[in-house]
Amino acid sequence: MSDKKRDERWLDQNRNQTKLFHALGAVCALLFAADFAIHRHVYFEVESTYGFYPVFGFAAYALIVGAGWLWRRVVLRREDYYDV
Repeated sequence: MSDKKRDERWLDQNRNQTKLFHALGAVCALLFAADFAIHRHVYFEVESTYGFYPVFGFAAYALIVGAGWLWRRVVLRREDYYDV
C-alpha cells in the first residue's frame, strides 16, 4: 500500500466534503423550520422573533473571534522574547 493511500482521510475527498456541507445545510434548515413550529416562553420580546437565536449565535461567534484576533495583537510577543 502506498503512503499516499494510507494517509488519505475520508474528509480529504471532495465528494465527502460536499456531502458534509449539504448535511450541515439541511440540519440548519430543519432547525430554522422548527423555529416556526415551537412555541417559546420568552423573557424579552425580541426573543420571539423568528430566527433570533441563529442570528444572535452568529453575532456572538463573530464577536468572540474578533475579540480573539484583537487580544492576540495585545499579548503577542516577539519571536526572540525568551532568548538570552
